[in-house]
Amino acid sequence: MLSKITQRVRTLPLILCLTAFALGITTAIAINVFNIPAIIAGTQVEEITAADIQQGKLNRVIFIDVRTPEEYQEDHIGNSPLIPITDIEAGFGIKQVINLIPNTEPKPTLVLYCAKGPRSNKAYQLLQETGLKMVVLKGGITEWRKTIQPSQDNSILNPILSTQKSLKRQ
Repeated sequence: MLSKITQRVRTLPLILCLTAFALGITTAIAINVFNIPAIIAGTQVEEITAADIQQGKLNRVIFIDVRTPEEYQEDHIGNSPLIPITDIEAGFGIKQVINLIPNTEPKPTLVLYCAKGPRSNKAYQLLQETGLKMVVLKGGITEWRKTIQPSQDNSILNPILSTQKSLKRQ
C-alpha cells in the first residue's frame, strides 16, 4: 500500500508540469486568437486585414500609426500620421485624431495600426467615445509588410485615402 502511494506521489510533479504546460499553451493560443483586452473591457474591436484593403473593401480611409516615434521612423504605411498611443492615453492625442477628420461627408474610416495589434486595439477603445468610424489593421504593420512592400503602399492606398487635415503637434 505504501509503495503505491509513493509511486503516485512521484508522478505528481510530472502531472503538475504537464498541466501547467497545457494551460500555458492554451493561454498563448487564446491571446493570439482572441482580443483579450477587448473582451475584458467588454468592447468588440472591428478589424480589417491587409487583403481586405487590397480588395477595396474600404473607401475613404485615414491610416493612423499609434506606435512610438522610433518605430515610425523605421517604417510606416504610406503617409500615415503618427499619433502615439501614449498621446492618445494622455488625451491630447484624441484631439489630434479628431482634428485630422475633414469637414466633408461621408466621414472617413480610421484605420489604426501598431506593430501587431495590442496598441491599436487600446487606441480603438480609447477613441470609441468620439463616435468616429474606426477599424484596426489586423496583425498591424507586421502583417501588412508580409504581403505589401513599402514601394506598393501608395498604389494601394491612393485610390482609397481620404483627404485629411494636416496634423498639428501640441
